[in-house]
Amino acid sequence: MRETHSSRDDHPVPDDLSVVFSAAPAPEAEDAAPADAAALTGWPWFLPQDGLRHEDLVHAVDEDPRVAAESLARIPLVRRAVTLLEHIGSGRPLTSEGELDPADVRALAVAMDLDLDEQELVSMREIGAIVGPWNSLIAGKWLSVSGGEVVPGEGMVPAAARSEDPAAFVRFARAVIVLLVLESLGQGGEEGGLFGGSDTFTALLHTVAPDGLLLPATIRIALDQGLVPADPAGDPDMDEINRYWHAERDLGTLAAYGLLHREPLPDGQAVRYLGTVEVLVEAYGALEMFEELD
Repeated sequence: MRETHSSRDDHPVPDDLSVVFSAAPAPEAEDAAPADAAALTGWPWFLPQDGLRHEDLVHAVDEDPRVAAESLARIPLVRRAVTLLEHIGSGRPLTSEGELDPADVRALAVAMDLDLDEQELVSMREIGAIVGPWNSLIAGKWLSVSGGEVVPGEGMVPAAARSEDPAAFVRFARAVIVLLVLESLGQGGEEGGLFGGSDTFTALLHTVAPDGLLLPATIRIALDQGLVPADPAGDPDMDEINRYWHAERDLGTLAAYGLLHREPLPDGQAVRYLGTVEVLVEAYGALEMFEELD
């Protein structure tokens, strides 16, 4: 089923983002939740019990610019942001809905090596792999929409090439990640962004485990396997079902945008999410910024 993603900029973004690009350790997972998630108590039933600590992972990020640039360049969102900038060039026309026209979208899908499953292309916003970098580049002012076209902008930091200036590329790539997560938190889950509860960010910690994070493929499967906690009446607890749904929905959104890898297992019973330390650190930085702006 296709998923529609919003590309609106509804949340303020500060001009100086230097303090959040891995400049400080991320907050503890239990302190990371917005106020509306505070009522959730107990460890998430769908996550491993041996919780990882983000402070151990922050120090695993390589500070050598060349090594860091190589790692960041492997993240699909970052690669696609570079490809999108190259495709826009000096400017491209937009449709009346403010989207790239179908020919541009098809060209981008080929350039990004996207598998669209032979689906009939209706809207750019149906393809998360394009909407993710689009949202980030618009938010970071690397792209600007004006007069029915999209044109290059100055950008909050230079959109440097990895081969020419690895350190500047690292700064650009980290900014792209931070801004996408920040934008997604601002949109909210109902608008195609992130619900952003503490369970989501706790789950992110587990995506960098050697085997990633395994989740039941659907809530129906979790119910059939007896994994969902019961309420006082002995029925499946709807609050616990919502906890799973919000977190899995968020991970799926981040995977669609190119920040995680989502891999359904062959038996159809579970889904594996694989993340990277680089994404984890910047995601927590974005969360910290979002809470300061809220």
